[in-house]
Amino acid sequence: MFPYVEQPSWSFGPFTVDGFKILVLTAVVVGFEIVVRRAARRGLDREAAATVTAWTIALGFVGSHIFDVLAYFPALVRHSPLEVFKIWGSMSSFGGIFGGLLAAAVVARSRGFGPGERLRYVDCVAFAFPFAWIFGRAGCALAHDHIGIETTSWLAVQFPSGPRLDLGLLECLYTVAVAALFLALDRRRWPDGFFLGLFFALYGPVRFALDVFRTGDARYLGWTPGQYLAVASTALGAFVLVRVFRRAHA
Repeated sequence: MFPYVEQPSWSFGPFTVDGFKILVLTAVVVGFEIVVRRAARRGLDREAAATVTAWTIALGFVGSHIFDVLAYFPALVRHSPLEVFKIWGSMSSFGGIFGGLLAAAVVARSRGFGPGERLRYVDCVAFAFPFAWIFGRAGCALAHDHIGIETTSWLAVQFPSGPRLDLGLLECLYTVAVAALFLALDRRRWPDGFFLGLFFALYGPVRFALDVFRTGDARYLGWTPGQYLAVASTALGAFVLVRVFRRAHA
């Protein structure tokens, strides 16, 4: 089993910095640099790409929080509607993914990117996501904020209260494999939209499976909100890949 590691934290007067915050900040920096540099190599204006990327990240965080509180804590929102606006609070990965990609497309259009340029830019975001997500999910694993069922599996973490799955850790390990695959595939040129479709096609099924082992999450007809979006992501990924290769063939 994986050993249990307590999340480190450091206090600086009234401020506390922990491992999760550092890793999330690292994820933002890594994602930003990869998107901007890749967009420039794909023929997009570097300054415009940097501006759009900054908005993509910011609105991705907003979408992450809004989806999380609406889908997972509806009773809290009914009791205190202002929770929706506390964007520094809880987050959901799917809310961040879809919020960020939607923001990327909209803001890129407002910056004068044509349809082909918008697809090229969004594909750059999709390519960068696994590399940034490694650090984001490593932060989740260090904070142990996605605890799963009790099990004696070798994939479990030996928590002080007993062995359990740490779903953040498992997703982090899977994301490392996806990032390695993206690097291998990037040795040749693919049509714009390829990495967008591939990311969703690869992420959706595994995320659906991991959510089976979640505990304490809101469920609707037996599924978590993440599982519904995992199915949608898988379908979207397959659709995008088919369209990409049909267009390339034509």
